[in-house]
Amino acid sequence: MIITALFSLYFIFILTSIFGFLKKNDPRDKDFLKVNKSAFLTLIVPYRNEERRIQELLSSLEKQNDISCISKIIFINDHSSDSSKEIIDNWLFKQAYASKSLSLDEFSGKKRAIDLGLKYTYSDYVMVMDADISFNKSFLKNLNLNLNLDYDLYLTCVIEKNCIVWSKIISFSLSVISLGMAKLGFPILANGAGLIFKKETYNKLNPFESNFTISSGDDMYLLKIFNENNKLIKPLYNHDLIIKTQGPNNILEMINRSLRWSGKMRNSGLLLVKIFGFLVLLCNILIIPLSLNFLIDYQWYYLIPILLKLSADIIVLIVGSAFYKDYFMIKYSLPMFLFYPFLLLAILFLQIINFKIKWKGRDVLIN
Repeated sequence: MIITALFSLYFIFILTSIFGFLKKNDPRDKDFLKVNKSAFLTLIVPYRNEERRIQELLSSLEKQNDISCISKIIFINDHSSDSSKEIIDNWLFKQAYASKSLSLDEFSGKKRAIDLGLKYTYSDYVMVMDADISFNKSFLKNLNLNLNLDYDLYLTCVIEKNCIVWSKIISFSLSVISLGMAKLGFPILANGAGLIFKKETYNKLNPFESNFTISSGDDMYLLKIFNENNKLIKPLYNHDLIIKTQGPNNILEMINRSLRWSGKMRNSGLLLVKIFGFLVLLCNILIIPLSLNFLIDYQWYYLIPILLKLSADIIVLIVGSAFYKDYFMIKYSLPMFLFYPFLLLAILFLQIINFKIKWKGRDVLIN
């Protein structure tokens, strides 16, 4: 009964997040959004060794049909050893954007790059972008139309592309869960590939002051500090505001990325994040002995928790696939259900033995 109750809680949590994801926007925002807004947003793009992946972002920016909301675009080089900076500087020279190209000197890391970019920002809002993302040609126009400037932090809609199917399934499911919970007023996850926040609030809270030495987790620390100080946080998503990011190309890259993510989630300090993480981990690990016991004994009560989790996983994937108009992955629902527990076991084992991971050629420091 305890195990069934645990899986029932998992089922309820997933369905609650789906309800939030499908919930209509607050009608009180509509009148505010009619206000004309211009040059209120600075784009900050930290990068390190992105010569092979930066072109899609540059192309996306180049194709925008309305850039009136942009005050400036700032690229910050985090000690790249390739030709990333030359590619970016040559591109900026040809563009109409007000721009600046900076480089970290004494310090390193994404948080330091963001903090440096803020010092050269004069707009009310900032959007931090990863260097490997892409979006459609009306993205900035729709940002202008959909941002209510009363909020302190916006969580954007980020999914993966050009990656292995297992990682893409996680990407779609996590986007539904995180955005849905945020819409209900319980933000649990943020994706640093595209975060929007009020500069004044950042300067007051200084969210990275105590964690500059922790190389990962800029997004989760922003979410943590803004949430702890009761700042207004809102998810921002519709079909014209989807950000696509490069995902892992193989299982090893996926495990490396998952280790980094689990580390920053564990150290975020958000209670809901820890509850969610524990629930996902425990239910997935329990699936293995439950499935084996069912195959051996054929007792129907083993099926109840298995079906609760399987149905929740399939429903959230269907909702994500429908929203993003990509139904290819649904046929992998059952294989993913069987594969994911073993992936989590591998990640748990690597955490126990304190396996060292690298990110962009550096050791990842998570505590």
